[in-house]
Amino acid sequence: MRFLIALILLFICSVCDAQIKDTVLSVENYNSYIRQKAQNLNFLEADKAVIQHHEELKSFFRKLSLLKTQNKGTVNIVHLGDSHIQAGYFSGIVRRGLQQYFGNAGRGLVFPYRLAKSNGPHDYVSFSSNQWKGYRNVNNPDTIATGLMGFVVTSNDTSVSVGISLRNNEGVNYTFNNVELYSGDLGSAKVSVTDSVGLISAKCDSFDSDKYVFPSQVTNLEMNVQNNSGAFKLYGMNLLNDSSGVVYHTIGVNGAECSHFLHQPLLPTQLKSLNTDLYILSFGTNEAFSKSFDLNVFIQTIDSTIQMLKKVSPNAEFLITSPAESCVRIRRGRYASNPKVLLIRNALKNYCDSKAIAFFDLYECVGGKGSMLKFARAHMTDARRIHFTRLGYEIQGLMLLDALMKNTEQ
Repeated sequence: MRFLIALILLFICSVCDAQIKDTVLSVENYNSYIRQKAQNLNFLEADKAVIQHHEELKSFFRKLSLLKTQNKGTVNIVHLGDSHIQAGYFSGIVRRGLQQYFGNAGRGLVFPYRLAKSNGPHDYVSFSSNQWKGYRNVNNPDTIATGLMGFVVTSNDTSVSVGISLRNNEGVNYTFNNVELYSGDLGSAKVSVTDSVGLISAKCDSFDSDKYVFPSQVTNLEMNVQNNSGAFKLYGMNLLNDSSGVVYHTIGVNGAECSHFLHQPLLPTQLKSLNTDLYILSFGTNEAFSKSFDLNVFIQTIDSTIQMLKKVSPNAEFLITSPAESCVRIRRGRYASNPKVLLIRNALKNYCDSKAIAFFDLYECVGGKGSMLKFARAHMTDARRIHFTRLGYEIQGLMLLDALMKNTEQ
């Protein structure tokens, strides 16, 4: 009986904790909740949560300041990375915090990950009754190019329907009235976009455009395509409103290395439409597990990616984050720090120092060498000690948010 009571109490506590994290709290209260949890991790180095070479982001911080003082305009951030970014927890806390303070101009890029049989951020869901094939830039065939999200879904059906529904579980109002559609050449296909609940039709804002405008704010959309010209390809959507503020786009792909983004032919063209002010690059974890890993090639790839992005967005600035620690299995049930991660962290820091690029040392902020094992003891990692739980990611995101806010307040 005592054992049964203990199990019931444990279940109730876990449910309550989950409800706290998923309930509709204000951003400020939610951030306070994360900070309270972080206080129990005495190995964190909160004083190291700073942007090194922050002066290289002066244009970005100036634009944020104008948002606060003049309440007009939009600041666009694009965060590129791997599975740590695709899940949306690490980047999500940064997005919500910046939007709370500087204004919310929209949810930004979304993708129907469910149709590609993959995971995605928890604040929206996708749906369709069609048959789809999904590809990502990590292992897609040469004949299938992925777009700005690193993914593409395709369907050979002549009548295609795709829906996106926002979930109001983050304490942020992401209603939208502007939709930008990233798809393959539609040819003679007929496209209609409606609110899937109230059936409010969106109209193209100009002839032969992929931008649609709703007459009022909505939380859901359904795109219908009558297509007789071959496979329909969808690369993603951009959801915006008419408010001033921050748009924080997250582009993450499970298993991706930086090189997987570099040679995608559609990426530069589609990224250009975002008018990016700041690119955040978060790579290194998957490279650290590659059998053919070459540190010099990795840094060359980072540099080539930045040069490519500069051509796309000449006025954009750049912030590189080091990866958090991850582990390798040394025998069954035993794990040790992956030594390549520290090599990557050091190489990224040296690169940023030599090129005068802003750098956020996530590796050191979360405790440096041995920190992943400490997160594991706090039950904030997966079994392989490579990924974190939602709370683990959000604590890291809060440290990046704090580092950004330190400079906006100066």
